[in-house]
Amino acid sequence: MKAILIILFVLTSFLAIAQPDAIGDFNKHVIEKWTEDYIRVSQYRVKGSPYLLGESFDGEIIMRTGLKISNQKVLYDIMDQRVGTEMNKQLIAPDGEISTFMIRLPEKFGNDQLEFINANTLSKSSVKGFLNVIANGPKVSFLRQYKTRLVPDPLNMYSKDLRIFEQYYDYYLYNHSTQTLEKVKLKEKDIREALQGFNIPPTAYFTKQADIKAIVEAINH
Repeated sequence: MKAILIILFVLTSFLAIAQPDAIGDFNKHVIEKWTEDYIRVSQYRVKGSPYLLGESFDGEIIMRTGLKISNQKVLYDIMDQRVGTEMNKQLIAPDGEISTFMIRLPEKFGNDQLEFINANTLSKSSVKGFLNVIANGPKVSFLRQYKTRLVPDPLNMYSKDLRIFEQYYDYYLYNHSTQTLEKVKLKEKDIREALQGFNIPPTAYFTKQADIKAIVEAINH
């Protein structure tokens, strides 16, 4: 069994394709090339957007009732962790609670399809909002939450009222047996502590998202 896990891990690592850093590219665009209106947040004028990557995407929303909303542009407000359809660049939240949703990123953002779950569908979860499922299985799930924060504008460091929306994400590992959701950094110490009791391939790396995804997929196999 150990040998099989090693082979699967190596194959998965070789097959992993490097994806564009959509968040990094968008943050750079906001800093260097933002020409749209500033948003007023408290005492600050903020450039950028509270929406994931600054725009809506083709996607689908599934409500807790089972109702499916499709063939609509989906907006994901990562500042307030709200999801809805777009109308005139505004988020229109559906009635009721969202269970899951999906968005399809265009080629400029890596051409990925991102699946999200409502964090409150996980037992014992204290996280609010939505989690993107990177790897899933019967034992462990690898998740991330897209977030944003207000930071000084690097091009206007001496301006007291200017800020930018800096988008980023936090990573989590969910243990289905213990029903615990643990926030982790992409560091060997964090990952090993969160995955105690599981067989981590001895050839594992711990520095990139693709590394942790490969580990989780090997554990779940």
